[in-house]
Formats: sequence, structure tokens, C-alpha cells
Amino acid sequence: MAGFKRFLWLMLLVAESITLAAFISPNHVLAAALYTVPEIKLFTLRQKDVIAVAVEERLAGTAPDDPLAYMLEPRYRIIPGDTKTEVVLANVAATGVLQELAIPGGRLSMSVKGGCLQKIELENTGPDQIRLIARHSAGEQAKITLVKRKRYLNPDNTITFRTYIVLSVSKAAEPAPRIIVLDPGHGGDDPGATGNYLYEKDLNLDISLLARELFLQKGYDVYLTRMDDSPVELLDRADAANILGAAAFISVHNNSMPADMPEPAQRLYKGTTVLFNSAAMRPAKDLAVLMCDELVGTLRTHKYPLQDRPKLVVLNATWVPAVLAEVAMLPNPQDAKMISQRVYRLQAAEAIVNATDKYLSFRAAGPVKGKGDR
Repeated sequence: MAGFKRFLWLMLLVAESITLAAFISPNHVLAAALYTVPEIKLFTLRQKDVIAVAVEERLAGTAPDDPLAYMLEPRYRIIPGDTKTEVVLANVAATGVLQELAIPGGRLSMSVKGGCLQKIELENTGPDQIRLIARHSAGEQAKITLVKRKRYLNPDNTITFRTYIVLSVSKAAEPAPRIIVLDPGHGGDDPGATGNYLYEKDLNLDISLLARELFLQKGYDVYLTRMDDSPVELLDRADAANILGAAAFISVHNNSMPADMPEPAQRLYKGTTVLFNSAAMRPAKDLAVLMCDELVGTLRTHKYPLQDRPKLVVLNATWVPAVLAEVAMLPNPQDAKMISQRVYRLQAAEAIVNATDKYLSFRAAGPVKGKGDR
């Protein structure tokens, strides 16, 4: 009899998942209170638009048996439609920039200038429930996935876990191109490296914008973590790659030496290197090898050995192949003069694109060969 009851329960659960596309979290018992919904992210690309709803919980550091393996799995159901897709979240409360949704009946809406989405609406349908309505053209394909963010430890020794409910709306008749996420390092009040009257953040952005156009010409879809001089949090940079399921994440930087190093000594150091994380879920040393070779060969800069940097957030919080390119050394007069000229920044962009294109073309055939850090 117990076996029959379990079978019946499983059949009911399967029926609910088919009719409502519902997912109930097996880890929900750990939650001491409602999950919070602090923000939503919107990504508009050429072939698809993506909405990511952030769902968070904050637990004592000892609450999950294995914090590394634990994943917050929100409760939600999907209501598909021809010109709209609805996602209803349960056991949640709006916070942060979505505070207007905290009151019963609260509403927010946003028009979208994307290729697929037309409008996003959010509504507090209470109790403890938020409805997302994504309006789109008839025939568009809608898909839901869950994406885990790297957990982080708070000053009070609690841990914040976040999972994104990701709704992707794409053009049904067209094949999806591979996505590249370009991350111009620094921005806003953080200038990055400075030297010889140059700000690293400006160089990083220009190289990334140039690389974006070159990637688009090769048929890739591209997302930049910033398009102007805006500050972007490190985890938000990694989020973009994870949410979009990027083929590669490339953080563009220019280098400096430690501030406590005497200036005459700083000026002696020059050249190019690429950073990677050997402990990553999908290590990208092969991409780092190719990119360093391409940059050095194109710009004729000195080549530093590759650097394995597992503690860098943009390299340890990305679940896709990720590298960080240090194109030139700004304190060095020769490097600074070279990278200050846009023709060389274009060459740097070309090297980044060529290396990435080779990596993605050859990855299926096995390890990519290059001069690397020999």
C-alpha cells in the first residue's frame, strides 16, 4: 500500500510539472523565512532577450550541511501563452529596487526595446506571491532555466545564496549564435591602473567596444558588462556570463605594478599576460594560451608567463570558460605610448577575437596548442 501511495504521489507531481511547469524546491526546508526577490536583470541580444529574476535567502553559516553544494531552488510555475509567458513565484517577498511590489497589489512594468520582448510586468498577487508577465511576439520560443550565483559570506557570518530564474525568449525560426560576454574592467569611481596620463578603465572599454564589433561581424552575439563609464559589481559581471550561458567570458584589462613599488622600478616592467583559473568548473587555460600568443604576436609586446588566479571573483564565480587579459603595462612608457593609440587598441581587439574564435573552433577536437607560458 505504501508503494502504491508513493507511485500515486509521483504521478501527481509529474502531472503538475507538465500542466503548470511547476518546480518545488527539495531544499526549501532549510529556509527560515520567505525568500527575497531583490532585483531582476534584463539582457537584450540580437537573437534573444533574457530576464533573470534574483531569488535570495540568507542562512547561518552552519545551516546547510554542505554550503558548497547547496543551491537555493525557488518555487515557481509557468503559464505559457502565444504572446505572453507568465512565471508565478511562491514563498517570496520583494525587496531592494523592487520594494514597490512589497505591498499587496503592487505593480511594476517596463517596456523593452529588444528583438523579442515587448514589455515586462511584475505584480504582487499575494500572499507571498509575485507574478512576472513577459509579453512577446507570437511564435517566439520561451525557455526557463535556473542559474546559481556564487554564494557570499556576510559580515555577520551568515551566507547569502542566490539563484536566478532565467526566462529566455528567442526567435523561433533562427539558429542561436554563440554568445560572448566582454567585461571592460573597472569603471565609475574605479579608474583601474593609471600611468603616463592614461586611465585603464577608458582603454578597457574602448578595446571591448572594438572587439564587440569584430565578434558581431563573425556571427557571434555579444554582451558587454558595461557600455559606458559605469561601475559594475564583480559578481554582476560573472552573473552576465552565467545567465546567458556564454561560450566565453573575457575580462579586458591593462596592467600595473604594486603601488608600494618605487616608480623607477615600475617603469621597467612591461608586456602582456593572460589570467585563468585552473580550479574553475570549466577551466580556460587553452584560451589563455591562445590569447596571450595572439596579443604578443600582434602587438609585439613582451610576454609574461600566464597566471593561474583562482581567487579572482570574475574567474571563480563564472561557470563558463573565463579569462582575464592584461593587454599592456601602463607604467611602462613604451607600453603606454603603444596602447594610447587607437590603431593598437584595434589590433588588441583583433587578437582577442581571433584567439577566442580559434579556441571555440578547435575545442571539440581536444586541447588547443599554443606557445603558452613556456
